[in-house]
Amino acid sequence: MTARSVPSSLAPIIEELELRQPKLVTKAYLEDLINDRGLDLRPDDVAHRLQMQGWLLSLKTKDAWEFAPASRAGRIGSGDPFIELRATIHHRPALPVAVAYESAAWLHGFARRPPEKEVISIPANIDPPPALKGFRITHIQGQIDLAQIDQLPIWSVETLIVLMGERPMSYRAWPTVMEWLGEAASRVEHDLILKELSGRGLATWARTGYILEVGGREDLGEKIHQQMEPLKKGPFYLGPRNSPGKVYKRWDVRDSILLHRTIPKLNRNL
Repeated sequence: MTARSVPSSLAPIIEELELRQPKLVTKAYLEDLINDRGLDLRPDDVAHRLQMQGWLLSLKTKDAWEFAPASRAGRIGSGDPFIELRATIHHRPALPVAVAYESAAWLHGFARRPPEKEVISIPANIDPPPALKGFRITHIQGQIDLAQIDQLPIWSVETLIVLMGERPMSYRAWPTVMEWLGEAASRVEHDLILKELSGRGLATWARTGYILEVGGREDLGEKIHQQMEPLKKGPFYLGPRNSPGKVYKRWDVRDSILLHRTIPKLNRNL
């Protein structure tokens, strides 16, 4: 592989990039580097020359690039699946977008493997920027504050679990959920889960309470059950309606997803 050259006029910029190791480089970022080093260079020219030399890799998002450090020995991307999302957020910080579903489970450190296609949520009344059309997009939204992980907006643990309960078939990695559900459930805060559930349908309350009990949070399950019990009516399906399953009477949840992995204590409610 041919080594990338370091023109003398750009050496201070490349040195600064190597020191900082940014995931994303923008025109404004380059301008800051130029000013910090007291150089008489134009950001547009610097960006073009760094691209030509292979130090900056083009993105779909305008005026944004991925930095390819010398350690990669060439024009090789990092494989960051969220690089276009980072660039979009930089240019549109007010865009109501968040990492969702399987991708949220992955970034929270719960799931052992990333999804085949990363998932983000954007409101239905907003057209996703072209750079984000490679993501799987859901329009369902959380009601509590987003978490921030690796400089990305992401559903909180409470939002993730509630929205898995609200639209179970929108989450596409149920076979591995029991690998991490206990850890996720242990992080759920009482006030936040109730706030996220507020205003949602009874089916969401029932499935969320059931999922939390399966994850070992009987305390939260009981609090949820007490608030919805007078209005309980079902069954509430966790999984396709035409799939074999069993109804857990405490929740009136007909489970065909977690059934074969459910904690034994729940069987008393059959």
